[in-house]
Amino acid sequence: MRFEPTLQRATMLRRYKRFLVDVHLSNGTRDTIHCANTGAMSGCVYPGLPVYFSISDNPNRKLRGSLELIQTPEDHLVCVNTSQANRIVKEALIANTVDELSNDEFRSEVRIPDEAGRFDFGNDGVFVEVKNVTYLRDDVGVFPDAKSVRATKHVNALRRCVQRGQRAVLLFCVAHTGIDRVAIADDIDPAYDAAVRDAIAAGVEVLAYRCEITPRILVLDRSVPFLGSSSTVV
Repeated sequence: MRFEPTLQRATMLRRYKRFLVDVHLSNGTRDTIHCANTGAMSGCVYPGLPVYFSISDNPNRKLRGSLELIQTPEDHLVCVNTSQANRIVKEALIANTVDELSNDEFRSEVRIPDEAGRFDFGNDGVFVEVKNVTYLRDDVGVFPDAKSVRATKHVNALRRCVQRGQRAVLLFCVAHTGIDRVAIADDIDPAYDAAVRDAIAAGVEVLAYRCEITPRILVLDRSVPFLGSSSTVV
């Protein structure tokens, strides 16, 4: 996907109430923009970091700006707008750039078979749940960056799909240019780690694909290794 128009640059001042970020604009003024991210955004939220934001032309929005990218002290770019992950993956599925899921057609927001809730993508025989990875810790990208009951629920639902004879895939969308391998943060959410291990044992496939990120484009680029639990990574 392309950012149209090109994102605007500012400097982060603070994040608060989860969905609000104060920024210092290039013209010297201060503004508040929306942050579409319910997570902790660990490793990304420091006053003084450069950020990039989009502007909405919707006149009904209270905050016209939306935080899209953060530039880390190491000059990596991180897409912290979690709503972009499914858009990126959808484009990649249509373009058949996810090798393990190519030559198949997917619908968005499909119902979980025989259960309440929805998976991000699916068809009559394959279900895909996408998780956004933005936390770089000790040279490894880890997920989640905070306990997530919802994420655990989804991976358990993927496991039950496999047990019913269907194909299920957990896809980590790595939205951080400094991450080249992914692991589960078992110290942050041991319940999620256990659920992923049980899912893998049952036959759920785990994929990790990294994004190419610039202030102009955001695209799923290439696969990176999934390492399992972070406590076992050397």
